[in-house]
Amino acid sequence: MMKMLSLLAVILLVPGLLGPGQAHAAPAPGQVSLRTAYAMAIRDRIIASWLPPPSMTSGQHCRVSITQLPGGTIVSVKVDAACQFDAAGKATLERAVLRAQPLPYKGFEAVFDRSLNIGFTAP
Repeated sequence: MMKMLSLLAVILLVPGLLGPGQAHAAPAPGQVSLRTAYAMAIRDRIIASWLPPPSMTSGQHCRVSITQLPGGTIVSVKVDAACQFDAAGKATLERAVLRAQPLPYKGFEAVFDRSLNIGFTAP
């Protein structure tokens, strides 16, 4: 029986999302910013596509860099050299990112970022 792992993913969007001189309003208390909602939507889409291998160990970290086009089509996925996942973990994560496309875009146009860095930690 395959042990199911729930994974915690943290998305760090590359700085420069807004153009020079642009600012975004702080969300009202109790509300999530559009940027945070965008990050959560991407994370949720990737995790829903991912079946991690049983070889993953709790606490391992892995970061991937994603380049995407407007509309959420993925141009490239690169697993960071410092990724602690084994070869199977890296391969399944990379495939999950590609299966998750198109990444969320509609409704997030104002905070779209072409370059994303996403960190995953096995619990």
